[in-house]
Amino acid sequence: MGNAASRFKVYDYIVLGCGISALTAARHLAVEHSVLILDRYKQPGGNHLSHVIDGLEFDIGAICFNTSDEQFRHFPELLALCVPKHVEVKKICTNGSVGKYPFDWEMERSSLSAWAQLSCLLSLLSCRLRRGSRKDAARYAQSRIGNQLYLRAGLDLYIRRLFGVEASEIDYDFAMKRMQWLARETSLRLRLARLLNRLPMTPLRSQTVVRPPGGFGRYYETALVSLRTLGVDIVLGQAPSAIRTGTDVVAVSTSSRTYEARNIISTIPLDEASALCGLPHPDLPTVTLVSLFVALRGSWLPECSILYNFHSSGNWKRITVHSDFYPTSGVYDHHLTVEITVPPGGKIPAAGDAFAEVETHLRKLNIVRGELVLMGSSELANAYPIPERGFKQRRDAAIASLAARHVICLGRQGKFEYIPHSNIAAKEAIVTLDRVLAPRESASGTPGEGVA
Repeated sequence: MGNAASRFKVYDYIVLGCGISALTAARHLAVEHSVLILDRYKQPGGNHLSHVIDGLEFDIGAICFNTSDEQFRHFPELLALCVPKHVEVKKICTNGSVGKYPFDWEMERSSLSAWAQLSCLLSLLSCRLRRGSRKDAARYAQSRIGNQLYLRAGLDLYIRRLFGVEASEIDYDFAMKRMQWLARETSLRLRLARLLNRLPMTPLRSQTVVRPPGGFGRYYETALVSLRTLGVDIVLGQAPSAIRTGTDVVAVSTSSRTYEARNIISTIPLDEASALCGLPHPDLPTVTLVSLFVALRGSWLPECSILYNFHSSGNWKRITVHSDFYPTSGVYDHHLTVEITVPPGGKIPAAGDAFAEVETHLRKLNIVRGELVLMGSSELANAYPIPERGFKQRRDAAIASLAARHVICLGRQGKFEYIPHSNIAAKEAIVTLDRVLAPRESASGTPGEGVA
């Protein structure tokens, strides 16, 4: 779909980016304001990117949603396109067996001797009673399951694969937020209720769905149609080169022209937004995500759609079997995406070398049988932030400096916030906008300038 001409001399809001946070923000604002979406990518969806290679569809990032997700409240037409699917999620345990994700109590317990189980229990009690340990993600996990089970379960290994750094370098408060599942699974009250079969059954409120065939670009085009009917202007394929702030108007320049607005909503990486405004680099590290697009003639033995790596070896962190959702060709039995994270300063591996390492690991663990073929690869910079200890002060200072220049930060990249699901991204976009904009508009009104 082509770009719309700029219809307003001065917009109320320019939204930088076109991912789910940006689209939700534009939809929320468009009811009462003039809005322009501006993004460097030529297709909508932000980092929800799809690649089609020899007729096989591969995605970067997660492809699963729930029917109750926030974005479908704003874009019900997207839900109408999605396809209901059962998604089986598993993990490779530290001993090489395949178990439940993210934690498999029965497998961990059954693999231990009576003495080892007692030792793990004593370790758990010791960590639960220890005080003054709110230090990092490792301490948080240990406080829930004890140090011995923490190491046996491979949580330290998975955190390292997720962020490229050790769990001892990750912020404690972040771990509490991101690893809520660990708090639930280790709740003594919850486990006792389950043991006694007294936990009330919760009715299913939502169903798992995946994007329709055709890729994320085509999927999110449907959202753009809805936004255009609300009067939102959309310009894709133009990267911002500078943001200049004044008393009442903010100007965003690209290689072809300059757009003006009273406020900017930024969902682009926080360091990029700071640089565009001429502000100091906030020195916030991010992960580069390397995705390998692989086809298989043969068998995928775990029989799951998503497999996480908690094993003691292997650099990859997650495999998504796209052939469970989208048609494969007659040449291959399965096709899948393998994800590898690279921290700042780390060497991005050549695709062939990374593929060879992954294939060796999968065959060693008897995960696949048959011929694996590397179809292609992708490198995504700023895939998600690394919430290292002490990052909040730098992040909050950068966000405050941008806010003083009428730039409001949203989303995983914009707020430097690890947001694991698009549902959370959409919810937090609305909460942030309502909190930030209400006092501004009550003080200044909501002026709107007519068509130039």
